[in-house]
Amino acid sequence: MLHYLKIFSWLLFTFAVVGLVALLAGLEPTMTSVYKATWLLVLQTLIASVLLLGFKFYRQGKISQKLLLYSGWTLIAVLVIAGQIWINL
Repeated sequence: MLHYLKIFSWLLFTFAVVGLVALLAGLEPTMTSVYKATWLLVLQTLIASVLLLGFKFYRQGKISQKLLLYSGWTLIAVLVIAGQIWINL
């Protein structure tokens, strides 16, 4: 499960950066406003960065595998739920 979390964290980070670059290039989101999309992508970048930083701390032995696994998937679930609510408001 930890391997999938790492892959998913990199995908979250990559898609957030690509989305922010697209917004800066002038592309308009179709489902929501630019304001909401920008904040959602910034939040996604922050959560992915925290997860990737967690992997660094795990390699250094500062946090346990269990803590990284449960907190990582919890952060992703919160991001998905908050993102759906934010887009639909």
